Amino acid sequence: MTEAESDDDPTAIDGCSLDRAVEIVVTAEDDPAEVRETLGIVTQEGVVDRAAVDDAVANASMVVTTAETRVELAADKLDSAQAAAAAAPELEFVSDRVQNFEARLSGIKNQATALGEAIQEILSMKETGDLYAIARRIKRVTNAATEVQRAADDFQLELDAFESWLTDPDQRIEELTADVDALADSLGELDATVETLDSGDGESGTEAADRWIAAKIRHRVLSLMLTDLQAELTAVQTWAEDEGETPPSDIKPQLDELQTSHAGLGDRLNEHADPEWVAQFDDELSALDDALEAMEPPVVWPDVEAVVAEHRPDVV
Repeated sequence: MTEAESDDDPTAIDGCSLDRAVEIVVTAEDDPAEVRETLGIVTQEGVVDRAAVDDAVANASMVVTTAETRVELAADKLDSAQAAAAAAPELEFVSDRVQNFEARLSGIKNQATALGEAIQEILSMKETGDLYAIARRIKRVTNAATEVQRAADDFQLELDAFESWLTDPDQRIEELTADVDALADSLGELDATVETLDSGDGESGTEAADRWIAAKIRHRVLSLMLTDLQAELTAVQTWAEDEGETPPSDIKPQLDELQTSHAGLGDRLNEHADPEWVAQFDDELSALDDALEAMEPPVVWPDVEAVVAEHRPDVV
């Protein structure tokens, strides 16, 4: 097909120069640079060419295969962690963590399965399908596979840390201590934010509202972190006692102190609550509260991040 024969039909760009294909495909809502990048996937020597689909799909399939392999490795890691957990005392905190890992791996596996299905759908389109639609699908599946690979790699690191936590009592105390220190740092940062609200700092109403709602959300998340650390401390103490070891004695006073600090910050945030802000953000904060309250220790923090992102209000 020649460029003249395409007659601005976005489904008929095979054989067009990349520049001409972009002109044909792009709409007022599109970013031309993004369209060009996408069409480049099915372009050879400056010409959009259906023959380029095979190589593009092959490249995408390699990325998918890598992601699938990383998921298989993550499954092996989980098997190892499950075996280590089976040798640990029967603690609900431990069994719940294992169940959380199992559920998360199931989700990652489902995503990996969807990648293979997406590749098959692209292959079914390659002979007669819209080349721009094919290129978009290839781009999506490649990006999705990269994300699955990242998730599987991160998951493996978490499982390594969990198995170390299961098998090394010193590691359990060290990690808990580090998490308590991180919570203290986070409360310190929140305190600094509340101080800016105390001072006013010459902010506009919108800026102050934005700072206040961000602080309120952070305060709620830190409350969940406190609950999670208290549950972990109880598990670590019980485990140490069952094994005839000396449980940590200095962590609980730290958590009690942080609990008091957290409560004080909540009071100060409430003092700064402009009635208009409370009315504006009440629905979002209530929904966030409900979602966070449904999360019980051991907390899956990626889920918390997703919930916060879903319910974070926009300041207008």
